[in-house]
Amino acid sequence: MRDLNWLRLGRDGLVILGVLAAVATWWTYTATGTAVDAHFYWAADPHHLYPHPELAEQNGYNYSPAFEFVVGWGRLLPFEVFAGIWRAILLVALVYLAGPFTLPVLVLWPVASEINAGNIQVLLALAVVAGFRYPGAWAFVLLSKVTPGLGLLWFLVRREWRMVAIVAATTGAFVAASLIFWADQWPDYLRLITSGKAPSVSPWYLPLWVRLPPAIAITVVAGLTGKRWPVVVAATLALPVFYTISPSMLVGVLPFAREALGRVMRDQGWSLERRTSSPERRY
Repeated sequence: MRDLNWLRLGRDGLVILGVLAAVATWWTYTATGTAVDAHFYWAADPHHLYPHPELAEQNGYNYSPAFEFVVGWGRLLPFEVFAGIWRAILLVALVYLAGPFTLPVLVLWPVASEINAGNIQVLLALAVVAGFRYPGAWAFVLLSKVTPGLGLLWFLVRREWRMVAIVAATTGAFVAASLIFWADQWPDYLRLITSGKAPSVSPWYLPLWVRLPPAIAITVVAGLTGKRWPVVVAATLALPVFYTISPSMLVGVLPFAREALGRVMRDQGWSLERRTSSPERRY
């Protein structure tokens, strides 16, 4: 008779606690939160997405017109309904990335603030993680906050041209589709992202030009060594504006940390299927 796997029970228990915490978080923020960033997306005029000519000048919608495919549907709903659905999407992505670490991650200020505000850092993290297997996911990064797309250097360093081609084709397809509906918005968007520098804001006041060199270096080294998790770190550093909730994107490191932890435990004779009777046995 196989031994009871306490390790697996513990992991599954933590996942369940994380899911319950996510549900409680959703309920609390739905009742009392302020989804300020989600409101920018919902309130944007699809015929005039960029009312101000420079970044950070009351432009809550700083993404490409193709981002309308992601949020445009929300304007068909009352804002409270859209905010509830949007936060639920963020929380599902967070649980997927964090797994058994969901509960402690949810109490971190950047992550809690991200979920409350309804920004897209967690979705960017998911896109970067998924992008190693499904490179088309990088289109979401390139067509939203753009600069974290420098993580694609990882593929260039490794000469994975097919992956780069898939990213280019997917991004191009979404751009082409957006031109059908919002062609008149693209010139305004291009003027927006080229007319001024991304601001450096509280609490770190780190402008993009200071963060880009280490982000590029981290990505290149990661590509040369075959490590994937540093790409999430580099993409986080490369966010256009780095402020209170920006570190929430680092939840994208957790899937790789979980894999590494699993390897270490197997090397020590542990398995999620059963505990080995001999510490010398390897999986």
